[in-house]
This record gives sequence, structure tokens and C-alpha cells, in this order.
Amino acid sequence: MYMRDWGATLDDFLELSRRDLLTHAGRVSHELAVAKAEAEYEKFRLNQLAEPSAADKQFDAMVDEMKKLPPKTRTPSKRGKKL
Repeated sequence: MYMRDWGATLDDFLELSRRDLLTHAGRVSHELAVAKAEAEYEKFRLNQLAEPSAADKQFDAMVDEMKKLPPKTRTPSKRGKKL
């Protein structure tokens, strides 16, 4: 199968599924598309930075578990005793 055959097959598939065929290059320039992608990525990056990491979540969970433990009673030290 050649590339032109594959293009025709895809066009037929789109027509069969009642989709519009793109007959032109579009209205969005490359520069506008790149600017939009960069802006969306920056929003995503800032959102990711605002959320705690997996390590932070695990640390917080361990701190919460430690707070639930009863206080440890001190046992007398064996240091300083002579045998």
C-alpha cells in the first residue's frame, strides 16, 4: 500500500463515519499553536508544583500515624549501675 492509497482509505473511513474532511491547511498558524501549547503546559506545570509530591503525602501520613501512638513510657536506664 502506498501513502496515497492510505490517505484515500482514511478519507473513506472519515466519510463513512460522517466526519468532515479537512480540505485546507487550517486557520491557526504554527506560532499561535506553539504559544497555546506553551501556555497550557505552564498552567499544567504550576498545577503540578502546587500539589504535594508522593513523598510529601507519605511523610504526612506517617506523621499522622505517629501522633496516634500512645506516649512512650521511660524505662530506667541500665547505664551507671554497677554490677
